[in-house]
Amino acid sequence: MNLFSVSSPEHNDDEHPENAKRVPAIHRVLDFDAIVAAAIRHISPDSYAAATDEQLAAVHDRDYIRGLREVMARAPAYIDHAPTYITPQSFECAALAAGAALAAVESTLHASRSTPHASFALVRPPGHHAPPSHAMGFCLFNNVALAARRAQQLGLAKVMIVDFDVHHGNGTQDAFYSDPSVLFVSTHQSGIYPGAGDAQEIGEGKGLGFTINVPMHAGVGDKGFQRVADEIIAPAADRFQPDILLVSAGYDAHWHDPLASLQLSCGGYHRLGAVLGEIARKHCAGRLVFVLEGGYDLTALANGVANTIRGACGLPIHDPLGPSTRPEPDLTSLLGRLKSLHSL
Repeated sequence: MNLFSVSSPEHNDDEHPENAKRVPAIHRVLDFDAIVAAAIRHISPDSYAAATDEQLAAVHDRDYIRGLREVMARAPAYIDHAPTYITPQSFECAALAAGAALAAVESTLHASRSTPHASFALVRPPGHHAPPSHAMGFCLFNNVALAARRAQQLGLAKVMIVDFDVHHGNGTQDAFYSDPSVLFVSTHQSGIYPGAGDAQEIGEGKGLGFTINVPMHAGVGDKGFQRVADEIIAPAADRFQPDILLVSAGYDAHWHDPLASLQLSCGGYHRLGAVLGEIARKHCAGRLVFVLEGGYDLTALANGVANTIRGACGLPIHDPLGPSTRPEPDLTSLLGRLKSLHSL
């Protein structure tokens, strides 16, 4: 798996959960995990550049791009009630994070038998809460949405995005809500930030039916996520037949994360990685790109990423934190409603 990394140390607030410690913590685990280290190929930062304004405009309003650049003069500051912070270098950091996501997509088209088709963009700031018009929820530019448009510019017409962050990917949904060329599937905890992602939000106009939201009650963990993967995500992919699979990979659904109350373990992330890898091989010639989103307990974050890679690459689970001990709520009713709503 190709690894693109943008740690953005200049975009940092030590008191904020989304801080510059996150990506280095992931690298420490990946570098000392011999099995994972043998499966990844580090791509030099010299080989990719920050996204240009023209590239950012594939998703974001030009007025927003210009306004975000201008507001850097007021940094450090908060620009969204989440709170979303900026430092004087935040625009450049966010543009480079977006550029790494674009490069990760490009790498899937240049893959061969000797080089990986799958990539992981370990980038921050994250992106999935940022709609086209503004910053939101720790996010400045929507990295995965920009990656989707780049894939289409390169000739991959049908893009599937799976978002397994604990929070709904409202910005990504907004970008593609009326677009039938992008299938967006979000698994998230219901009733928490950003307050979007109801099951009835299924797209509009030509995009009707191309948004699938899976809002889950607190306490859902490995068994529930496995059912969602097997009964919703995989059948939706079978019907849509994507040319590339993109993943908003958030690790705040882990039971040890402080910001929410879903109960995934590293084993659950391993299973998700395996299912997504199978989908990519079945439909997309192996073209699979993970883009980092949330995850704020450093141990859970780092080991969640490692196990996602393990799962996608067919490697065994290694879970130092173990499973949650809480009982899981039954998802049968929700899954039945979603299958009926989406004819799955």
